[in-house]
Amino acid sequence: MDHAKTRTARPRTYQGVIDESLRKSEYIEVPPALEEMVISHCGAHVRGHFGVTPARKPAQPAVIYRYGPGVGFVAHHDEVTDVERERARTNGQPVVGGDLTLVIWLNTPDSYGGGELFFKNPTQDFKPSCGSLIAFPATRNHIHGVRPITRGERVTLVVRTDVGGAGAP
Repeated sequence: MDHAKTRTARPRTYQGVIDESLRKSEYIEVPPALEEMVISHCGAHVRGHFGVTPARKPAQPAVIYRYGPGVGFVAHHDEVTDVERERARTNGQPVVGGDLTLVIWLNTPDSYGGGELFFKNPTQDFKPSCGSLIAFPATRNHIHGVRPITRGERVTLVVRTDVGGAGAP
């Protein structure tokens, strides 16, 4: 959390465009060493559930997302699109893709209102405790979003990994 407090955040895009009616968040890139520590710490849990070993994607950063009051993030998938790649060439935004998305909560659920991570199919909402991990395949089949934030700030670390071992999830 100290890293999130001491770095300058930048507005985050959706598909390469900043539009606060679709997504209202800022991001901070995470140093590779911290990302490696997170993957190492979460690896056993990911292997136990998905039967695969998460591996860092060296060409892209993990990011800390800070969501303040506002729309949150509309329903979307985490599979990188050609539009996103093309826009990233000119707007300086990171392209964050991979086989799995790992989301780790960095603050307590009572420190913000709303902000649940939701999934469309099956319909589920999550607002876990600080330090919790939710991992899911970064595919078009896993439509999810962040419910509007009504107060405070929701802070999460998002790491996208490739997989090794038994194959893709």
